[in-house]
Formats: sequence, structure tokens, C-alpha cells
Amino acid sequence: MSKTYRPASATIAVVGAGLLGAFLLGDAFVRGGVVQGLLLAPWVLLAVWLIYTLLYAPYVATDERAIVIANPLRVTRVPWPAVSDIRLRWQVTVDTVDGRSIAAFGGPSPSRPARVGRGAWSSVREEAAKMPTAVREIEEIRAAWDENASEAPAEPITRSWNRAVLIPLAVIVVWAAIALGFGG
Repeated sequence: MSKTYRPASATIAVVGAGLLGAFLLGDAFVRGGVVQGLLLAPWVLLAVWLIYTLLYAPYVATDERAIVIANPLRVTRVPWPAVSDIRLRWQVTVDTVDGRSIAAFGGPSPSRPARVGRGAWSSVREEAAKMPTAVREIEEIRAAWDENASEAPAEPITRSWNRAVLIPLAVIVVWAAIALGFGG
């Protein structure tokens, strides 16, 4: 069973940026007309793409055969037998048997400790009993590694470009070049 890990705040940020971008483009088309809207669209889309690329596109995913680390521009797939350790300090880091360390830009990350106010010690004890989300998620990833490391056939570690990020960028860049050519 595959599972994807990314911060919840990333989804909120990209939805907010998308809604703001849609509002700005709608306003440009209504007030300026179709031509003005088409000339302004690549710049608004570039801002939304940047937020998507930095906040939502990075993730960590697991399945029965491998762990996938998708960073903003590169995607690395590490089969379970090639993993020697999975660590979490500031971000998830996968160490491989060949000595490489692959850091995940997205995925589980420790949150800042909560501030304790006056008279809140009972709630601190209750919160201490709960496991932080990042710790729970890294334990799920480690459990998937333990469960599948011996079952998966040996495959090479693969790296590729993140097409989900680069193809829209290419379209936006071409559109921006055309807009500059027509708009001056």
C-alpha cells in the first residue's frame, strides 16, 4: 500500500495561492479584456507555480518496493533493500547502503515545541502523552522499511527530473516569452 507524506500547511498554502491566482486572473480578464488577461497570466501563474514547487511538490512516499523522495526538481526512488537508515532531524534523510544520504525537502518534519502558559501544566502532561505527527509518520516509514526490505527484489536507485514541476514551468516560460513579444 502506498502512502504520501507532506506537510498539511503545504496543501493550505497551495490552495490559497491557487484561489488568489484565480481571483487575480479573473480580475485581469474582466477589467482588462482577453488580451490583457493573456498577457498578465504567465506572471500570475509563475507565482502560483513557485509556491506549488517550493511547498506542495516536495513529498516522501512509500510503497511495498521503495521509498520515493520528491524534491522540487528531482525525484529519487530508493528500493527498500538499498536503504541502510532513515533519520529525522530537521527533515527526513535516507541513508543508502552505498554511502549516499538523500535529504527530503518535503515530508515529515518536527514542529516547534508548544509554548506553555501559566496553569497549563496539566495540558502539557496530556500533550506529552500524544505522539507528534512527524514522529508518528517517521515510525510509519520505518515500519514500511522493516516490513518490505527483505521482500523487495534488488533494484537500482533511480533519479529523475520532477516532470510535474518542470513541464508546467516550460509552458509558463514559453507563454511569458510570447507575452513579452506581444506586450513589449
